[in-house]
Amino acid sequence: MIKKITMNNLFGRFYYEINTKDGGVTIITGPNGFGKSTILKVIDALSSMNFYYFYQIDFNEIIIEFDNGEFFNVLKKNNSISYDGIILNYDELINDESILDDYRRYTRFISKQSKEFYIDRRNGNKIPNDELLDYIISNDDNSFKYLMMEKTDIYEQLIDSLKKVKAWCGEVRFISEQRLIKRENIRRDEEKVIDVISELPNQLKEEINLVYSEYSKVANSLDGSYPKRLFAAKEGISNERDFKKKLEETNVKFNNLIKYGLVDMKIIEQTSYNDKFSEALKIYFDDFSEKYAVFEGLIKKLDIFTQIINQRLSFKEIQISRQNGFEVVDVDNSNRKLKLSQLSSGEKQEIVLFYDLIFNTKSELLLLIDEPEISLHISWQKKFMDDLLKVAEDNNIQIIVATHSPQIINNHWDIQIDLGDKYYEQLNKKLS
Repeated sequence: MIKKITMNNLFGRFYYEINTKDGGVTIITGPNGFGKSTILKVIDALSSMNFYYFYQIDFNEIIIEFDNGEFFNVLKKNNSISYDGIILNYDELINDESILDDYRRYTRFISKQSKEFYIDRRNGNKIPNDELLDYIISNDDNSFKYLMMEKTDIYEQLIDSLKKVKAWCGEVRFISEQRLIKRENIRRDEEKVIDVISELPNQLKEEINLVYSEYSKVANSLDGSYPKRLFAAKEGISNERDFKKKLEETNVKFNNLIKYGLVDMKIIEQTSYNDKFSEALKIYFDDFSEKYAVFEGLIKKLDIFTQIINQRLSFKEIQISRQNGFEVVDVDNSNRKLKLSQLSSGEKQEIVLFYDLIFNTKSELLLLIDEPEISLHISWQKKFMDDLLKVAEDNNIQIIVATHSPQIINNHWDIQIDLGDKYYEQLNKKLS
């Protein structure tokens, strides 16, 4: 995990030393233009091996220190960048005509129109010859990586170096301020825009069905061996008190399954203890616990998801089922279903964000969240950090949040770092 981030001469102005907070969550605040989002994007760029990003920002040095004592530094001088000692010169790349000519063949959306310029057929933009490579790279995130692959030795060294960063960070996920849509490339010259929230019910349905498939395996195995285990049983439920305790525990688990429509299992109807069936009862309760254990992790996620979202929805609530994943229904009439498109922007943001955090987040993760306050009512902003900590508490997750909002911080000022304060402290030191 990341222990410290040092930014030297960011935007030609700022020097920051940011020590991440104990407990796994660090909140970075500051005025616009002070580099909150840039700090997150730097980490994401290193993890995703987006080398070109470092040519787009102004800095002298970036140092990242990890909790295992390792360091990684990026140095920039003019258009030459050193990634932990491996130097890549951008000018050499864009002036290498053999690379450019070879690469041009793969850019189907670019056509040569004259000796002076090219044209982007997607939008009609005219591109002067000497600006072609910059244009391609800035409009295609993978272009710089493809171009560098022509410099095989340097590229392979960089990849090997950044693999270490990925290992030291853990998996890195960047949740940007724009969460409601995503773009996918169908072909190199065609893009598809997807409304994210519309995909979530099917994603949850798949998640439930995956767990249900595992449950079916466990249930079939237990049910198939039941007679053999019953005839061999030498121990049973010993008295009525133990029977009632087991029955109560089983009813709680059963109600959890029914609440989300996960299975059609039937609960035992016997409510009084009969020692003739003590062995059978013990096997029944033990088997039920083993079957339920398959769903336990999913139910915990569903509990957190519905609690967080239903606190925010007005006059409506999330309803979970195996058949539909989830639906939004009227609280006074559960038969009245609401289309997800009918929800407010803030409601959509919360559903998309917390679904992502709860169902798509694994342990050993560095989670970067940019401006979670987007479209959120102030009362929702105040709940955000408590809910975020609730999501993270059972996982080994490091979280760095960039925000403008004091309401997001709420009562968590002990884990906040303000870039404005750091800048003015440095400025005062220089003046004194």
